[in-house]
Amino acid sequence: MLADRAAAWTALAAEHHVHITMTGPPAGKVQAVPGALEQIVDNLVSNALRIAPPASTITLHREPATAADGTPYVQLHVIDQGPGMTAADRARAFDRFWRAPGTTHHDGTGLGLPIVQQLTHAGGGRITLNPAPGGGLDATVFLRPAASAATPNLPAQHRLPRRSRAGIRTR
Repeated sequence: MLADRAAAWTALAAEHHVHITMTGPPAGKVQAVPGALEQIVDNLVSNALRIAPPASTITLHREPATAADGTPYVQLHVIDQGPGMTAADRARAFDRFWRAPGTTHHDGTGLGLPIVQQLTHAGGGRITLNPAPGGGLDATVFLRPAASAATPNLPAQHRLPRRSRAGIRTR
């Protein structure tokens, strides 16, 4: 799926003089709502391409990982070389209709990242935004492998709140 999405975006990226590359070993199948993973990647790549300067690279990196308790999970990174975001902006980025200051000249509604977050959560995953090494943004999606129904024992900042059957947060 990741290779297909990278190929789908390559022509548009080339028009913007931006290169798309994919790194990391195959990570296997993950738990996700049907069609959600494609939409997650498309939204993240679209955002990265919107702010990527000419002659830069957008990297799609996949990485199988293991939590401290031995529970496997998969990380998917979409890394750009754009201006990045301040900590305050990253904290607000998942708010509906919020757009980073200075982005008024770019298309967008401020719904892409909230949609990505909702789709990621629906599959039992989590997304974070972090500064990329050397500048830019690293959007990291943490996903459960398809074979595992257990929630990975991720660091607290990456865990989803547990919910009872009634949908009430239990943590």
